Parts: sequence; C-alpha cells; structure tokens
Amino acid sequence: TIAAAAAIITTTTAIQSPQPASAASQTLPPLNSPAPPFSLMNTNGNIITLDTLTSTTTTASGETKPPKWTILYFYPGAFTSGCTIEARKFQEDLPLFQELGAQVVGVSVDSVSKNSEFCSSEGLDFFMLTDEGGKVSKAYGTSLSIPGFGTFSNRQTYIIDPQKNVRWVFVDVESRIPRHSKEVLEKLKMLQLQD
Repeated sequence: TIAAAAAIITTTTAIQSPQPASAASQTLPPLNSPAPPFSLMNTNGNIITLDTLTSTTTTASGETKPPKWTILYFYPGAFTSGCTIEARKFQEDLPLFQELGAQVVGVSVDSVSKNSEFCSSEGLDFFMLTDEGGKVSKAYGTSLSIPGFGTFSNRQTYIIDPQKNVRWVFVDVESRIPRHSKEVLEKLKMLQLQD
C-alpha cells in the first residue's frame, strides 16, 4: 500500500540539510539551469506545463500579471500522514507565497481522481499534478522504486523562477515536514533578494 511504501521512503531517505541540487545528487537538475519541461494533468482535469505555470497571464479585466515563481513539491502519496501534514502546511502558508508572487504545486504518481479527492478533503487552494508512470519524477531526480510497491515520487521540493530555472532543491524534506513550508518560504525570500 501507499502507506507502507511511505514508511519505507521515510526510513530510506538520507538525512541532509536543505542544499543546492549540485551538492545533493548528480541526477537532480543543476541549480540555475532550465527545469525539466513537463505536461501533466492537474486535479481539475487540465493539462499543465512548465510554460503554463511560468507564463504571463491576463485577467478577465485585462490586467497583466507577471510570471510567477513556482514551488514544485513532489510527494509519495495522497492521504498518507507525512503528505497530509506537508500539504496542510503549504496551505497555511499559501497567502504568504502568493504575496511573494509564487504558486505552490504538488506532484505525485497518484491518479487524477485520488489527487482531486485529496485536495478536496484537505481544502487545498492549490492543485496537484499526476505523474502516472513517474516520468517527470525521474526527470527531476525524485523517482524512487520500491520492489513490491512500484515507483513513487520521493519527497523533494524545487523552487523554480519565472524564467523556468531551478533555483533551489530541498532534498531532506522527510525529516523536516512540519517546518518545511516555512523553510521554503524563507529560501524563496532570499532568492528573490538576489535577483
């Protein structure tokens, strides 16, 4: 089951401090390089691409909104304890991310219907993307295969700037779930000050 696989993931994730991708693993996208492109279905049944997330938008009133920063977080499975806590914390901090011109987007190998049910039951104001088969998880270096359970997304978070570059990767999320959203928020502020 997903819960059993999540428990295995918890015990197999290396305990490290949040760090740049170059120091974390050679399979992760390097910092300040283009984020791997993707095209995935969201919990609303729409196809979302990296271009969609980072594009300039025009509101119904004709107001142009600048491209956004994207917090792309990968998680093993909806409705597991760690994933639920993580989603709730991102939801609590969502207004703070939005004030900084950022959006939060989750990614897992769960089905669209399961992710949709998860968003609904948790009252999430952001959507999840379904990475069936784990192709995008592999491109981002988060894919984790567990014999007997299948392929899952390891718990990792990417900060992607409006130009579609990976600016930071958090690889030790498992041991930091309750405070992870706040850590991402602080790192986002630091990165925006550098620009």
